[in-house]
Amino acid sequence: MSGIDILPVLVADVLLGGLFLLGGAAKAKDFAGFTGTLAAYMLVPEALLAPAAAAIVAVELAAGVAAIGAVAVGSQAAMGVIAALLLLYAAAMGINIARGRTHIDCGCLGFGTARASLGWELVGRNMLLAAIALAVFALPVAPRALGAVDAISGLGAIAALALLYLGFGQYSAVRLHGKAVLK
Repeated sequence: MSGIDILPVLVADVLLGGLFLLGGAAKAKDFAGFTGTLAAYMLVPEALLAPAAAAIVAVELAAGVAAIGAVAVGSQAAMGVIAALLLLYAAAMGINIARGRTHIDCGCLGFGTARASLGWELVGRNMLLAAIALAVFALPVAPRALGAVDAISGLGAIAALALLYLGFGQYSAVRLHGKAVLK
């Protein structure tokens, strides 16, 4: 049976799983700040803000652990959850951009340490990441033995893509604020 080569699947598992682990940890660390960010979106009734924020943190952390754990067990179910979250976040951003509410913090990775205002590029980024997660979730994986070259290639890809993600964040900061913002 053919399918996606296992190496890019593992890279996606580690990158997206790590992203959601870090994002969930940042939200848990400043739960009150994250709850305030969620309130600023004006999409959740006030009485449900704390439970919704807690659910988001729990699901992000669980999905992150499960995606990274998929490297060992071979199940890609977590990528379906990650794709759904990314699409939900893109929709929430899009609704607020359409309302003209671009000044609010995106609530993304490292929120609270640097203002990451809403913009269509963040919606596009989330949709691209969701497409990757959906591909990994939905398409069959072609398992094979991995060697040293695969390990080096995989680690290099993870490093390069992580730097690209961080660079995109800096581009967005420059575009929105006129200066780079190191988190």
